Amino acid sequence: MGLLMLVLIAATLSEKLYGSSFALNGIYHSPWFIALWTVLAVSAMTYILWASRRTTLILLHASLATILLGALVSFLTSQHGNILLAKDTVPASMFTTSENTLEKLPFSLQITHIDTVYSKKDGQPVDYRAHIVADNRKESHRHIVSLNNPMKIDGYSFCIKGADNGNLTLLVARDTYGLPIIYTGYLMVVVAFAMLFLDKDSGFRKTLQQLQGEKHSKSEKENIRRTTFAGRMWRILPIAAILLCILWYNGDTFPVTNGAESLFLLAIAICILAFALKKRFAHLFRALTITAGITALVAVCSFERDGGTAPILRTPLLGIHVTTIIIAYALLACTAVNAVIALCRKDAKKRAQQDVLGRILLYPATMLLATGIFIGAVWANISWGRYWGWDPKEVWALITLLVCSFAFHTRSLPFMAKPKLFHIYCIAVFMIMLFTYFGVNYLLGGIHSYA
Repeated sequence: MGLLMLVLIAATLSEKLYGSSFALNGIYHSPWFIALWTVLAVSAMTYILWASRRTTLILLHASLATILLGALVSFLTSQHGNILLAKDTVPASMFTTSENTLEKLPFSLQITHIDTVYSKKDGQPVDYRAHIVADNRKESHRHIVSLNNPMKIDGYSFCIKGADNGNLTLLVARDTYGLPIIYTGYLMVVVAFAMLFLDKDSGFRKTLQQLQGEKHSKSEKENIRRTTFAGRMWRILPIAAILLCILWYNGDTFPVTNGAESLFLLAIAICILAFALKKRFAHLFRALTITAGITALVAVCSFERDGGTAPILRTPLLGIHVTTIIIAYALLACTAVNAVIALCRKDAKKRAQQDVLGRILLYPATMLLATGIFIGAVWANISWGRYWGWDPKEVWALITLLVCSFAFHTRSLPFMAKPKLFHIYCIAVFMIMLFTYFGVNYLLGGIHSYA
C-alpha cells in the first residue's frame, strides 16, 4: 500500500508538470498501475481470509475488492466521448471517443431548442434544459437533458458539457457492466460500516468500551471553568453559523461552493465536537474551541462573494458530499489536537485515555471520508457520466483515506499499537488532510480546486 501511495503522489506531481494526458496514459491507465491495484486487492483478500474469520472484516475487504473489480471492468468495457448537436442541422449519430476516434450511435440525435432557467433570487442561470429528438429509424422520442439530470437512451448516458448559441455539446458515456458492480461494492461498504458499529466484537466497540469503563476526573471538569481565552474564541461560532444560514438563504444551494464557505462549516463541526467532548476532556475542549475560532476567523478573512454559484453545483448532492467530508476532516482535526495534547502530557493515565479517544475518533472519520468520496463518485457519474476522473483532489482524498486505514491494521503494522507512534501518526494524517484541503488547490490545481 505504501508503494501505491507513492505512485499516486508521483502521478499528481507529473500531471502538474507534464499535463493530464501524460499522467493518464503513463500512469493511471497503464498496465503496470492496474497490476499494482490487482496485487493489492488479491493480497488484502488473501490475508484477511487467512488471518480473520470475522464476517464484518471479510465483508468490508470484499466490498473494496468488488469496487476495484468494477473499476477494472469499467476501464476495459466502457465508452466515453463527446457529441456536438448543432442547431438547424441534420441529426448527429457519430461521437468522438476519448481516444479521438469516431463511433456510431445506434440512433441519431437532433436538438430542437435550449431553455435557460434563471434563479428567482439573483437572476443567475441555474440550469439549462435541452430538448432533443432521438430517432432509431423505427421510431422517434423526445427527451429533455439538463444539468445533473442526464438523458439515458439504450444504455447510453448523455450529460451536458456546454451550450453556445443554440449549439449543445454532450458527454457520452456507456458503462453497461462495470457500473453495477461498483454500485454493488458501495452498498456492501455501507452494510459493512453498519455492522462494524453494531458488532460487539469489532475494534470500534471494544475501544469504546475501554473509554466508557474509565472514571470521570473531577479536575478535568473544574478546568473547564477556567477556560477564558477559549471561551472567547468560540463565541465567533454563532456568528459563523448565522452567516452560513444567510448565505444559504440568499443562494439556491447549501453554501459550500468555495473555500471560505466550507471553512465556516468546518469551524462549526469542530465546535460541535469540542462541546461533545468537554465533560471528559477539558484540555481538548479548550484546544478545539480555539481551533474552531481560528478556522472561523480565517473563513471571514478569506471570504469573497463571487458572481454566483456555477449551475452544475446547484444540486443537493453538493451539500451532502462536501458536508460529509468536512465532518470527517473535523474529526481528523480533533484527533490531531488530541495527539498534540497527549504528547505534551506527563500523566500516563491521561495519555492512555487520549490514546483510546484518538482511536475511537478515527473510526467515524475514516468511514465518513470514504462515504463522502463514494457520494462524490455517484454525483460525478450523474453529472459527467464518469464516477472517477483522477483529478488531483480526488487522488489526494484517496491518499488520505489509505493513510487513515493504517490505524486499523495493528496486526500487520505493530508500531500502530504504540501510543506515542500512534499520536505522531495522527498528526501526520492531519497534515496530509490539510494538503488535500488546501495544498491541492494552490499547488496542483484541477477541477476541484476552489479557494
